Amino acid sequence: MTRRRPPLVAVFLGTDHHRFDRLLTWAGRLQEQDTFLFQVQHGATPLPSGLTGTPLLDPAALAELLDRADAVVTHGGPGSIMDAREHGHLPVVVARDPRLGEHVDDHQQRFARFLARTGLIVTAYDEPELAARLSLAVLTGRGIRTTHRASSTLARFEALADELVHR
Repeated sequence: MTRRRPPLVAVFLGTDHHRFDRLLTWAGRLQEQDTFLFQVQHGATPLPSGLTGTPLLDPAALAELLDRADAVVTHGGPGSIMDAREHGHLPVVVARDPRLGEHVDDHQQRFARFLARTGLIVTAYDEPELAARLSLAVLTGRGIRTTHRASSTLARFEALADELVHR
């Protein structure tokens, strides 16, 4: 019997000069569990051993990865979110946290909360939540090529659940 490969998750950290080790640590641990296979655009953040990726992707390579990926995780940058959406993904967004030195201010966190309320993204605030979001995206097929209505419904439900949990 052949062993199935774990679902492919594209991770986009953008091009900001601040490091985003937190997200790559989570991805590395999830990959070690053989839950997911991550392909990372890591920008200025050093790529930990065990993860595969490149600092930057040209537009063709970015599109090819988005088309192959079962799910997408991005930082809270509008460009990465839009790229994922344009390829049919409901992206899981882990916003950079300025208190951890990941950015200069909290604009990504505010932007991610706003988009989550509209149903355009789902957010993850810790490693277990990221794993759950990715598992749901892969199991339901909501990670890629979903109809806007299905993606929007799931995202709105998750945004409401997030709001209740974080109150």
